[in-house]
Amino acid sequence: MDNPTPAAPANRHAPTAYETQRAQLDKLLKDPSKPVVLPEPPAQKIIRAPREMMKNVQGSSAGAGSGEFHVYKQNRRREYERIKMMEEQSEKETAIREFEQRRAEREAEAESKTAKNRAKRLKRKERGKGSMSDTLPHMASEATGTAQKRRRLENHGVEVIDQAKGEDNDVSPELCILGSAEQPAAAAEESVLVVLDDP
Repeated sequence: MDNPTPAAPANRHAPTAYETQRAQLDKLLKDPSKPVVLPEPPAQKIIRAPREMMKNVQGSSAGAGSGEFHVYKQNRRREYERIKMMEEQSEKETAIREFEQRRAEREAEAESKTAKNRAKRLKRKERGKGSMSDTLPHMASEATGTAQKRRRLENHGVEVIDQAKGEDNDVSPELCILGSAEQPAAAAEESVLVVLDDP
């Protein structure tokens, strides 16, 4: 008797937030083809414009009667609401203007930073291209290229002459190992420390 539907909440009249959300999702997913109705945002409140001509205006000699006081209060309330809405609209426009100004400043700053980095990158690229084009023919003229350069650097400027396999040259074995046109100024010594651990 396995029931695929989830168990009902313990208290139907006071569901938890999880149970409420789960019920809403189950209701939405019951019929996926049915369009979801999204609530409209609240409409902007509009107050009618003040009247052009006020009827039944009491004269200056007339006293404020209790029968007309509600009309005065209503007019005053409408005017206060209209002023409040105008102030809110002004604040909203000011906030939007300030936000747009800050965003434009941030975008201009980011653009200038990007342009500066782009200029540096292009300059580095051009400098790299120029040096590569200058050294490329020189590197092509060398026999073995980077491997030979690496060998020279590892041997501290002492050039190693390799004899290819199967070649019979008149070069003595001593010259095959070392053939240096110039001697290094100082030979680098490597010290080795040997530690023996007795078990």
